[in-house]
Amino acid sequence: MKKFLKVAMVLTVIFLLGACGKTNDDKKEQDAGMKVTIILKEEDKQFDKKEVKVKKDESLQTVMETNFKVEMDKDFISGIDGHLQDAKASKYWLYDVNGKQPEVGAVEYFLKDGDIVTWTLNKL
Repeated sequence: MKKFLKVAMVLTVIFLLGACGKTNDDKKEQDAGMKVTIILKEEDKQFDKKEVKVKKDESLQTVMETNFKVEMDKDFISGIDGHLQDAKASKYWLYDVNGKQPEVGAVEYFLKDGDIVTWTLNKL
């Protein structure tokens, strides 16, 4: 009976250790695998393009601040890498994701693996 209990305990410990290790590996794979492409344009001319790694549940705002020099005006991006909005000339930054313009600001938009984000500074 004692041998049976020892074997059962050893098998339980091995099972628990194996289950814990797999969970951590899955999370690392998910976090490491997310990449998006950021394209920057002014007057429809591309001036920068980067493929960047992103974490799950990371907003576009955070990704931009991490990978570019971003200037803010209240809660809106007003400049990216020295390319600034100009209210007098009606030039503003707008973004789209995979060719569609989201209905939320960059701080509320959460990226998915493979997204292509295009920021355009154009006259409206």
